[in-house]
Amino acid sequence: MGDKERFKELVREIGITNNVVSTLEWDMRVCLPPKASAYRAETMGYLSAKLYELKTASELIELANKLASAGDIDPVTAAMSKKIIKDNKRLTEIPAKLYSEYTEHSFKTELLWQVARAKNDYDMLKKDLEREFELKRQIAESHGFIDNPMDGLVGESDDQINTALLDDIFGEIKPFVQSLLEKINQSGIKRDKSRIFGKYPFDKQREFCTRMIAEAGYDLEAGRLDESAHPFSFPNDKTDIRMTTRYFEENFTSAVTSSMHEMGHSIYGQNHADELRHTTLDCAPSGGWDEGQSRFFENIIGRSRQFWTYFLPIAKTYFDGLDEMTIDDFYYSLNAVNISPLRLSSDELTYNLHIIIRYELEKLIFAKQINFNDLPSAWNDKYMEYLGIIPKNDAEGILQDMHWASGYIGSYQNYVIGNCYDGHLLNKMRQDIPDMYDQVAAGKFGEIFNWQVKNVHVHGSLYSPAELLERVTGESLSPKHYLDYIGNKFSEVYKLN
Repeated sequence: MGDKERFKELVREIGITNNVVSTLEWDMRVCLPPKASAYRAETMGYLSAKLYELKTASELIELANKLASAGDIDPVTAAMSKKIIKDNKRLTEIPAKLYSEYTEHSFKTELLWQVARAKNDYDMLKKDLEREFELKRQIAESHGFIDNPMDGLVGESDDQINTALLDDIFGEIKPFVQSLLEKINQSGIKRDKSRIFGKYPFDKQREFCTRMIAEAGYDLEAGRLDESAHPFSFPNDKTDIRMTTRYFEENFTSAVTSSMHEMGHSIYGQNHADELRHTTLDCAPSGGWDEGQSRFFENIIGRSRQFWTYFLPIAKTYFDGLDEMTIDDFYYSLNAVNISPLRLSSDELTYNLHIIIRYELEKLIFAKQINFNDLPSAWNDKYMEYLGIIPKNDAEGILQDMHWASGYIGSYQNYVIGNCYDGHLLNKMRQDIPDMYDQVAAGKFGEIFNWQVKNVHVHGSLYSPAELLERVTGESLSPKHYLDYIGNKFSEVYKLN
């Protein structure tokens, strides 16, 4: 067996083991018996240690270095070698014991979060959450980010992202959103999200959401739609995608938007080039790109008037309560600015502020300017300052998201960076497909879907985030197109022009 073949065999073993871990994570969030949580955390810790061994094996790294310097290898092998070398550097900087403890603690804390949120008991989670942040601090410091751990964490999936860049981008988005909110408040135009509220049976919601994502491009023969406490997507392999949503009886659009969001992640996973399977390249090049695809289908497509021009008549065949709803009524209600303490219940505009709040709190924690006793009140203060609302309890506030408990610390910004990528993609797509929204209104998603597959999905992480954006749009990352999009959309919704 040649060096290239042996190298790919070792990388394939990593991919298969990752698949096992992802499947167990899906099982943990969807159907794990409560009493199995401790054993599952122990199992995940064991598997993570095995993954660490596979990813840092001397034979793998020697082959990667040899192939990277060969100069005559194909682009996929070259990119694989480069990524393996980079990932190995990051992994070996983390002590094996720390890596294993962090992984096991994250699974344990996520399961504890589910109980703490259900009981509205922050104190139940506080000690473990504090440990989660401390472990992440140690990981960042192991990479050399001692003075500013946040730079090490926000750059985990994209080393061109740092807090200075995020502060600049958020420094444009936050005042824009706040100014637009002020204009909306002064407009005198009222849009009421509750007009959509009614009684929507869960079985009908499941049927509708399954039909919707299938028509939009999700391959149900290579993926599933299940339910969990927090929607998520695991792209185990392009033939085995696991995504979930959650249903609320009074508002079927919550499941719709979360299903479209997770579908964006999932079709990304289903449509990488076949040659990228089990290469470590069969994934998005960064968290921002991954979230960009999810938010593109959730918001730019799924919250558009044209999407509901097609799907509202279909929804009426599932739900009796929509009989008298016009497209104007539905569209304006769906896109009503909804000042909510809950991120997943927020509107497309104020969602950005929810993310900025979490990012700013993370920075304060790592700067040791707030402690975990005061974190719930600091959370509430930020919500009052930015949104003029205070959560009524911790389940509605500090405990609403699983991300910190699950170890996704320093990653919230990916949602807003994803919005910025979406602005670039929408601007280019409308040049390439001028009638894209007319096609959506007719229920024709093929050309839009294929554009994303051809320009984004097939490449996986063959290119860096910046290189991919340059290849697709010829531009560098900026919030400009995204701000144009939300400015135009909400000015129309609230008749500001």
